[in-house]
Amino acid sequence: MPVDPAQRHQIEQDAITAAWEAERLAACNDAIALLREIADLERDDDGDVIFGADANGHIDLLLRITAFLAEHDQ
Repeated sequence: MPVDPAQRHQIEQDAITAAWEAERLAACNDAIALLREIADLERDDDGDVIFGADANGHIDLLLRITAFLAEHDQ
């Protein structure tokens, strides 16, 4: 039995919504993982996070956070 155009359109919209929600959920999971890493970092006596840098002064975690935000900025 053929699907009428209105039903086809609704099915397409539902598929788009499901894909968008799956993408958002994956992004939330990635953000939570980054936040957990921050929470586990060493802290100084005042409770401030101590970020370690490589020989070139790059901070891997901050670079990953920046890349994450750039990728998910909508």
